[in-house]
Amino acid sequence: MEPKKKKWINDILASADGIERAEPGPFLYTRIRNRLATSVDYVPTRTVWLTIASFTLLLLLNWRATSRLSEKAFDDNAGLNAVITDMQLDPTANQPYNLWSGHNY
Repeated sequence: MEPKKKKWINDILASADGIERAEPGPFLYTRIRNRLATSVDYVPTRTVWLTIASFTLLLLLNWRATSRLSEKAFDDNAGLNAVITDMQLDPTANQPYNLWSGHNY
């Protein structure tokens, strides 16, 4: 390493010599504890009840929306089953390999 760089690094490291640790004021901790003890903020009862009511309403709306979707899906299946029955599209009746089941090949 170059002597100039080495001297520069040593100068920077030496600049930290003699630095003492910072000490807080004598009453800092008591002031902090006093502020923590007196700064208790309560949420108003009205806000708590409005929050509960809004969550309840949200849950009811979600439940209603999902129940409508499932009813609609059930109704769609009923219509589809009616079409399958009317057009004789029963998948159990459409077995192309059953034609040769009686023959011994």
